[in-house]
Amino acid sequence: MLSLKIHDLELVVALHEAGSVTEAAKRVGISEPAFCKRIQLIERLINVRLFERGHDGVKTTDAGFAFIAYATEIIHAYHRAIHEAQEATHGEHSKLCIGVSAFMPPELIELLRSIELPLYRDLAIEIDTEYSAELLTQLQRGHIDLALVTSPPEIAAITTLCLVRNSFRIVFREGHPLAAKQSATLAEVVKYPWAFFNRSIHPYLHDLILEQVASEQKQATIIHHVSHAEQAAALLTDDALVAWLTPTEAMRAADHGLANLLLLDEHIRLETHLATRADNKSRLVSEYVRRFVKQMNLHRPPEQLSLPIM
Repeated sequence: MLSLKIHDLELVVALHEAGSVTEAAKRVGISEPAFCKRIQLIERLINVRLFERGHDGVKTTDAGFAFIAYATEIIHAYHRAIHEAQEATHGEHSKLCIGVSAFMPPELIELLRSIELPLYRDLAIEIDTEYSAELLTQLQRGHIDLALVTSPPEIAAITTLCLVRNSFRIVFREGHPLAAKQSATLAEVVKYPWAFFNRSIHPYLHDLILEQVASEQKQATIIHHVSHAEQAAALLTDDALVAWLTPTEAMRAADHGLANLLLLDEHIRLETHLATRADNKSRLVSEYVRRFVKQMNLHRPPEQLSLPIM
């Protein structure tokens, strides 16, 4: 008899999404050996090979895709059942859990919390901060109702609404060869070594930029991988390096004598999206989204909203 648990399904889904045992084990908070052992046990229990292991990572098999499609729905239903039961027990029927970038500007968080809905006068807003990739995972699993994420990849289970579009700013010392320009193309920027944001911050955006470099038959020279914009600015110790920052952080870097210019590239954009599950039929969520968008149009936050290297 099978003895799979909800946690087992979550392990399988985590490995499918991460494509790496290291990243998946980190996400669920267990050691890599323990993670591998449990995945192997799951495959033996159901007598199906869910993943192929190779030097370039882990790939989901066709059988794995079929299994994960249902496992994801089971996980969502399980957590939603607990959530609704708790609401019924405690009478807390007007509550939204909203995920936002760990470094979201306080003005936007204040806007999130200020939304009032006439039909939900006792509405409680719970904020869950994380990196954008993790927020999308939490959203798919039903752990949160909405999320503000940066430049999300297309995911069939997720519906998004783009709220703000911006371009990266390339930051450097005043003696840098780019200092005389007002803007630069990717081909010009790739001539110099980078202080670049860590892939764990935003895997999709990180890979998109490097793929765009490769498409132009160039290769990026990344000297430093950073997790915070302040680190990138501090590493600009000579006139060769450039750092990738958002408009807001580029303005802050200017206070420390660093110059910046606009990156001109139609494929590389900073987009802040409001995201929810495509199958979400909650009237509360729908009304909140409409009111939030209306309020945002009336009170525009700072131009850069949610790139989590801030």
